[in-house]
Amino acid sequence: MKLIKVFALFLVLHGSAWAGAHFYLSQNKPEVLVVVDTSYAMKTKFSEVSDWIDDFESGSRYKTVVIGTDKALLGELSKLKAQSVIFRTAFGRMTDASLDRYAKYPAKERILLSDGTVKSKGWKVISF
Repeated sequence: MKLIKVFALFLVLHGSAWAGAHFYLSQNKPEVLVVVDTSYAMKTKFSEVSDWIDDFESGSRYKTVVIGTDKALLGELSKLKAQSVIFRTAFGRMTDASLDRYAKYPAKERILLSDGTVKSKGWKVISF
């Protein structure tokens, strides 16, 4: 009988800790800024980038994913009407100056999806 009580106590403590962590992390989601290089050179890679974004979003349960391009900030990924909005236009070249618009954005993590030609400090670059 003592073994059953100890096991029940363990289950209650474990369940309470899990529920508390889930509640806390659901209420305090850190923002992750994902910037997509929409230059003309990346146009052939848009389907791969879209797949990467889908995989990242599905694996980021306790994160708020904010999406932007080298041209403009689009907003929270879950609130976009369609993911195709990200890839609406492809023109020009991306430079370090393109990322300057995000210098003061308060994100815990910054990810750049590009071809690897731009390597800016403070950004995790995913090359395609």
